[in-house]
Amino acid sequence: MTTRPYRHSIPPEILALSHERDQLRRRGQYARADELKQQLEEAGYAVKDNPRGAHLVILPSVDIDDKTYRLTRLVPSRLDEKATRDFSIIVLGTNTQDQTRRCIESVLRHAGDTDLEILLVDNASQDGLDLWADASRYNEPRLRLVRPSRRLGTAEAYNLALKQSLGRDIVLLSSHVELTGDIFAPLARTLSDPDVGITGTQGWVTADLRHFEESEEQEVEVIDLQCLAFRRSRLKETGLFDEHYRYPHYMDIDFNFAMRDLGLETCVTPDLPLMRHEEIEETYYSDDERSRLSKRNFYRFLSKWGERDDLLLYDEEDDEEDDDED
Repeated sequence: MTTRPYRHSIPPEILALSHERDQLRRRGQYARADELKQQLEEAGYAVKDNPRGAHLVILPSVDIDDKTYRLTRLVPSRLDEKATRDFSIIVLGTNTQDQTRRCIESVLRHAGDTDLEILLVDNASQDGLDLWADASRYNEPRLRLVRPSRRLGTAEAYNLALKQSLGRDIVLLSSHVELTGDIFAPLARTLSDPDVGITGTQGWVTADLRHFEESEEQEVEVIDLQCLAFRRSRLKETGLFDEHYRYPHYMDIDFNFAMRDLGLETCVTPDLPLMRHEEIEETYYSDDERSRLSKRNFYRFLSKWGERDDLLLYDEEDDEEDDDED
């Protein structure tokens, strides 16, 4: 049996359970072995079988508002609860302390009388972001912390905050964005239109679901993650982010098309008062790994939406009708 702990040692009773399961599998007692596998998973360990025996990986836990959940999948959803705030602002930070701090402080500075909460997802940062966030909470009750014990994929990290959100409207802000004024009143006005699914600051369009370009028009097909806003109640229809997207590229596009699939519009809220600073690229992924993950996400997106020309603003049938009229 081979066991490789992740950072922490694995308790003897867990190793014994894994060894017992190995013996059961060798004797062909797979039903009982599956029961032990379930016990191991419930105890917080992923089981990966190989010819030499089980390989155990410690699954991440998560702290939310000082409460620890042993597994991320045990975090309860509060989406069925009534909204108690006007806005939930979600910011994901991963080793980007300075820009994340600047973003959150700008939200607080320009919140005015807006009833909001900020959910900071500290995705296992090691640059002191956790220390700043802990200190800030003492003086700022609107700041809530979501902190997994080790780094999660982008979609899974966002989903933890989405499940815990209590705002009527949700705004995802990239950490390199800084508010220079009130974005909340104009976003609320846009989202009060029942035909609007998603709004934000930067829109994109596509003619073929494979190539996307920035658009200056108000109605678009995609709003990107710099500032992406929607009604919390919509999540019951679209579902959360697709957790196959461990890297952010195409995750937001996928979510936009899930909203468009409901027959809802995607539109820019013009002239939102915010600045987009240069994004700090952290070094967790190499350039080759970023390229590989982006390509994998692209194919994931195409497998779901690549044939859905009916969700485009102008599909080929529209063009043919225009030609017929000419």
